[in-house]
Amino acid sequence: MKTLFIVLGTLLLSTINNAQNKITMSDLEPLNNSEWTGVLTYLDYQSNKLVDIETTLQIKIKDNKVISNMQYIYEPKKNNKSVVKINKNGTYYGNEKIVSNLLENNERIITTTYDGLDDSKKARIFITHTFTDKIYTVSKKVIFKASGDSLIRNTYKFKKNIRMGLQTNSLKPNKKHDL
Repeated sequence: MKTLFIVLGTLLLSTINNAQNKITMSDLEPLNNSEWTGVLTYLDYQSNKLVDIETTLQIKIKDNKVISNMQYIYEPKKNNKSVVKINKNGTYYGNEKIVSNLLENNERIITTTYDGLDDSKKARIFITHTFTDKIYTVSKKVIFKASGDSLIRNTYKFKKNIRMGLQTNSLKPNKKHDL
C-alpha cells in the first residue's frame, strides 16, 4: 500500500512539474509559416444547433507575435487578421492568461483563460489550442458565472496544407544500359 502511494505521489508531482503556465516562442514553432484548411463548428445562439463553416488559416510568427489570417469560405465578410503578442514573460497569450502548457506524445496543448461575456452573460472563457506539425484545433469553452453551466461555444479543426514543390527526376539515363 505504501508503494502505491509513493507511485501515485510521484506521478502527481511529475504531472504538476510537466504542466507549465507559460509559453515560449519555440512552443509555437510547428505553427510558424503554415497554412491550414478546416472547419469551424459553433453552437448558434438562436437555434442552439451546431453549424459548420469551412475555413482556411495562415499563421506566421515574428518576434514575440503570432500573426493569423483567417478566411471563412462562404462568409468572406467575416474574414479577419489578428496579431497576438506573447506578454508578461510568456504567461499571457495576448490578454488571455496561460493556465497550462503540456507536451504529450508530440502534441502541444496550451490552455488560456479570460473573463468576458457570452450571449450577454458574464463568463469565464477557456481557449484550448492543440497542435502537432499536421493538425491544429482551437476550442472555446464557456462557463457562465451566475449558473456555473458550461458549454463548448466553438471548435476550429484544421489540417496542415502540405506544399508540393516541383520535384525533379534525379535519375539520369545510364549510358551503359540504354539501348
